[in-house]
Amino acid sequence: MNPKISGILIFIIVLATFLTGAVAYPHVESVRLAFGLPAILLALFGLWALLPRIDPVAKGFPGFRYVYDLIWILLTALLAYGYALKLGQTLGWQVDVLHATIPGIAVLIFVAGALLTRIRRNWFFGVRTPWTLSSDEDWAKTHRFARPLFMIASVFILIGTFTPQFWSAVLLIGSILVAVVSSVVYSYLVFRRGQASGG
Repeated sequence: MNPKISGILIFIIVLATFLTGAVAYPHVESVRLAFGLPAILLALFGLWALLPRIDPVAKGFPGFRYVYDLIWILLTALLAYGYALKLGQTLGWQVDVLHATIPGIAVLIFVAGALLTRIRRNWFFGVRTPWTLSSDEDWAKTHRFARPLFMIASVFILIGTFTPQFWSAVLLIGSILVAVVSSVVYSYLVFRRGQASGG
């Protein structure tokens, strides 16, 4: 995916949230509710453009820029979707925002997990620990280990669609925490094995 096309898509989503906020503002009468999230998305859009330019290890994210762009598009779309649901709820829609957004979160985590092994070592994107950032071998092994964990986590997150809110939140937060903590621990173990073998 061409970064210019990605940028256009992200900008369109951000612009749509501002337009939605402008339409909703007379009814919600809250600047924060109407324009808070659009302002955050605009800042994230700037961050999306900045990070590949300033990465000291993989400037421009060569070979995996499309992964970075895809994940950012999905994240922006998911946040915009949740924003629209929250506005609708404020306007009287009978909608459970958490349950309505869980499938989107599950898709984002699944896609991110499936593409983890395509990401090369960089400072801003992927499973970043002191050990993965200092070693291509540790980076590759950790991302191979983490890939199925995040994909499995997405399944548990999706199950939360059919559970009460409390358990939905537990499955969402717990699944991601297990995948993240396990990946960090594994990264350290790879480092220690390398140290023990004199690598």
